[in-house]
Amino acid sequence: MITHLSDLNLNDIRGVIFDLDGTLAHSNPDFVGLRAELGMAPGADILAHIESLNDEGARTRAEALVHDYEIRSSQVATWVEGAKELIDYLRSKSLPMAILTRNIPQAAQMTINNLGIDIELVLTRLDAKPKPHPEGIEIICQQWQLAPSDILYIGDYLFDLQTAQNAGSRCALYFPEAVPEYAHQADMLVQCYHSFIQRWQISTR
Repeated sequence: MITHLSDLNLNDIRGVIFDLDGTLAHSNPDFVGLRAELGMAPGADILAHIESLNDEGARTRAEALVHDYEIRSSQVATWVEGAKELIDYLRSKSLPMAILTRNIPQAAQMTINNLGIDIELVLTRLDAKPKPHPEGIEIICQQWQLAPSDILYIGDYLFDLQTAQNAGSRCALYFPEAVPEYAHQADMLVQCYHSFIQRWQISTR
């Protein structure tokens, strides 16, 4: 299923930025379990929670726990169906691609190396302010010498939509299962990457 929620024209897209976990790779940590171990409320921002800890020892322990969750998830990562084909298609169109993730560098690179994800430009939460801050998109656009409005950000979570909105970019929300309640904030809804590729091919004929 491909659903347009705005006037997004794929012909106008000059670069694509991907989220990593849940978008290109099945490597999402057990966030429910992680939040429980951290003593957090369901759905709360994990990085913001760690940043709010005033006790240095508590912050160090929380960071170590998150690190462990991310590394273990990356070790067993698998491709999201159709993601590799989408990357290959975008490369055939000579569109620049990048990855912007809230992961730590070690976990992100482990996922990328294990799956052979052929995207060189990767920004983690240590390279730019974490999503939903727009700095990551802004840095990538500066490297590409493109305006944020020329970019399509593809992600699977609310932070991805907010990041694109904050940067002035367009956003496609990937959801292989139930439609999330925040889906209306996306420019396009993508349930299947194979259908997404077909839609892009049709739009450029």
